[in-house]
Amino acid sequence: LGQESDLGLLTGVSGIEVERGVVSVDKHMMTGHRGLFAGGDMVPSQKNVTVAIGHGKKAARNIDAYLRGAEYEPAPKHGDATLDRMETWYYTDAPHQVRAKLAGARRSSTFDEVVEGLDESSALFEARRCMSCGNCFGCDNCFGVCPDNAITKIEPGEYEFKYDYCKGCGVCAAECPCGAISMVPEEI
Repeated sequence: LGQESDLGLLTGVSGIEVERGVVSVDKHMMTGHRGLFAGGDMVPSQKNVTVAIGHGKKAARNIDAYLRGAEYEPAPKHGDATLDRMETWYYTDAPHQVRAKLAGARRSSTFDEVVEGLDESSALFEARRCMSCGNCFGCDNCFGVCPDNAITKIEPGEYEFKYDYCKGCGVCAAECPCGAISMVPEEI
């Protein structure tokens, strides 16, 4: 990654458009040659690992759809979990971990990292501060508080809502610590 692409393997392939050392692709990561996909450093984009991994995931989804004769449809994005949707009572106050910084005098004379990383225990503590905003983390609150037994626990972290039994009381949404449940009025 982050290096010049070897485009020699594309010599003689019809429909490939190369400009300034990169291959043109459409929104599905497919080149001008039907069934040939490209990503990472080979396409016009930022040249870093994060973008390359994203291209790989996007290309994989589009390749799967292409092989099935379909078009990839991304899953709808759920809305942001604002603080008013979250039940912060369930969370404890936990200050962020302070990372050591290299002294100013040494910054200009070495290639050492300016901000040090965290040791394993500090990293675990920092990760546990995450409130999973809008994403269910399987706390079972909804399952436990539903007065109508309209929520079935299928397996850890996976629940089924039975709307035939639900009365719309909203207790599950009110008790969801991370705001993963939204009450939507039923259209009649």
